[in-house]
Amino acid sequence: MSSDRLTLSAWVYFSICLLAIVSAFVESPQLNLITVGLILFFLVLQFSAIPSKQRIAGLTLFAIGIFAAFESDTLRETLIDGVARSRMFLLLFFAVAWLQLPVGQSPSLKSARDAIMNQPPGRRFLGLSIGVHILGALLNVAAVGLLSPLLKDRSDEVLHRRLSVAIMHGFTSASAWSPFYIGMIVVLVAIPTISWSEVVFQGLAMAVIMILGGWLFDRMRYPRKKVLTSEQPNVPPRPPLKIVKTVLLLASLIGLVMLVLNLTKVSIPIALGIVCPPFGLIWYVTLGERQFGTIDRLSSMSHQVISSLANLRNEALMFVAANVFGIGIATIIPTENLTAQLDAVLPWIDARIIAITTIFIGCGLMGLHPVIVVLSLSALIPPEVIGMRDWVLGLVYLGCWGLSTMISPYSGTTLFMSRFTGVPSHIIGWKWTPYSVFFNAVLMMAFIIALRHATL
Repeated sequence: MSSDRLTLSAWVYFSICLLAIVSAFVESPQLNLITVGLILFFLVLQFSAIPSKQRIAGLTLFAIGIFAAFESDTLRETLIDGVARSRMFLLLFFAVAWLQLPVGQSPSLKSARDAIMNQPPGRRFLGLSIGVHILGALLNVAAVGLLSPLLKDRSDEVLHRRLSVAIMHGFTSASAWSPFYIGMIVVLVAIPTISWSEVVFQGLAMAVIMILGGWLFDRMRYPRKKVLTSEQPNVPPRPPLKIVKTVLLLASLIGLVMLVLNLTKVSIPIALGIVCPPFGLIWYVTLGERQFGTIDRLSSMSHQVISSLANLRNEALMFVAANVFGIGIATIIPTENLTAQLDAVLPWIDARIIAITTIFIGCGLMGLHPVIVVLSLSALIPPEVIGMRDWVLGLVYLGCWGLSTMISPYSGTTLFMSRFTGVPSHIIGWKWTPYSVFFNAVLMMAFIIALRHATL
């Protein structure tokens, strides 16, 4: 948490998330308009603090979407709908923020981290990918921070690179199935006819293939005989009891989320927004020393989390701009013409899967965030236009999301890894990861195409 001040921007963001949760149970157009107004107000308050590149990109997308909506006489609807949709994404960031402090202080999670770091050279890449995948699936980016000590002070440049890529493969592949990832939320919003339960098992299988693909590529590129002498972390073994506690802790979190989903029938971001704050607070209190009172720790954590919400300004601008852009462009492009053109140029569904994947990878290399690609493509060519079953298209988007964030120098994944490794993000995205990403993209497409034919 980088700020200790409870600014107006932080309270505005906090209010947006509270209203998003309330709106799931109370249908009110006025409440929707208030939320839209608060999101725009938050962006105005924080606009000067957003880096210039993100400001230019966000304003460009927003302006194009608004102009397109104006041309189609849907300006008001596009603006309200585009901004309102972004509240679900902002709510997910809010929910995850409540887990970061207890994650960093949990002895059980530190034990799990040590067990992952203590793998021998022959199993380290795969063990690290699987470990960060499991932790990341429930803790999101906090899992990468937990494993960051492994990426510091490495004298072996090749090993440093391999371990970093292993963490990225494990972390990004979880976006194919985990409800704690923004990629899953974006896809569910973009394709409202599918639910998480309809893609979770296929996404999990795809994630396993992608983890194994990353490991296989590493073994082919760096044969074992060349890495046997590489340095090995000297971490003492931890009691199995702490590992069991970690499993129970994470299982309780996902269990509570599933319980709320089943009882209330709300969306995943709403369920996370309901569960994560009290779960994080209770978890944080249990980690405290006895001399510190419960109220003091609750107050301290709440203060730190809420004050940090203003730092989500970049994400807020990007998701608002991408939503407005996608909806605005869709209003001026007749879908029936696209259907005819697709049938003429790409009459085979399998070829369309390959084309969409290629577009994602290309946009990732150019630095475009996958949220722009998903929301734009879903608005322009929904499943019925592209002629693909909705869950198949959803799997394509989910698989491409993680791959494109690995090669984009401006994605949250590469920027976060750059912070911990000390390596510029463009080196990570354009030099370290492309070949393994291309390899995994082929495996992903082969899996989806085979699964599509198997379920015809």
